[in-house]
Amino acid sequence: MSIDAVNSQNSINALKAYENPKSVLGKDSFLKLLVTQLKYQDPLNPLDNDKFIQENTMFSQLEQMTNANTSLKNLSEQLTGNDKGYAVSYLGKYIATGSQSINLNSSGAEPITYNLPENAQVNVSVVNAEGKNIANIDLGMLNSGKQTFKWNGKDNNGHYAPYGEYSISLSALDSSGKTIPIERNAGKVISVQFKNGNTTLITDSGSQIDIKDVDSVFGG
Repeated sequence: MSIDAVNSQNSINALKAYENPKSVLGKDSFLKLLVTQLKYQDPLNPLDNDKFIQENTMFSQLEQMTNANTSLKNLSEQLTGNDKGYAVSYLGKYIATGSQSINLNSSGAEPITYNLPENAQVNVSVVNAEGKNIANIDLGMLNSGKQTFKWNGKDNNGHYAPYGEYSISLSALDSSGKTIPIERNAGKVISVQFKNGNTTLITDSGSQIDIKDVDSVFGG
């Protein structure tokens, strides 16, 4: 096989190296092949200008793609570091979340913390993963301020529900029967966990909140 043929094939392989990181042929190897080709070319039949320009163009494209890949990798690492620093800033803060899902397991259900702007009659609705309402709980008239609810895991028939994910809805009525807003509060962040690319905030109420579900943050 001629030097030209070898170089052309390896040029293609070099470009594929960008798509396949496991390939051993990089831009340095590509350049060495090009220099070798020029060194051992037939003086009476040198590489014509068109082929030479083509080889240099391919090398330039390879170098640009390699540099771009390196830059993206560095940017990704920087963003990951910034995300962790941002998550740590939640420590000692109170967070609120619009997420109404809880997990029922062998330890019971996760407690839900919320705030009432005034005294109100509070009702709880529990919905399973299939969208079926399995429990309706009347908490009675509660005082304004911070409140905590923990489902006992039982349905309307008094049977324990299977372990899994459930949705909790809260509703409140004032003394005149008018609906009032409920501020959902996941609690005070006491630790931050980084695992499998996810960031989880652990609160003093035992809740584990994905940082993407946080709606608002309050001072500690």
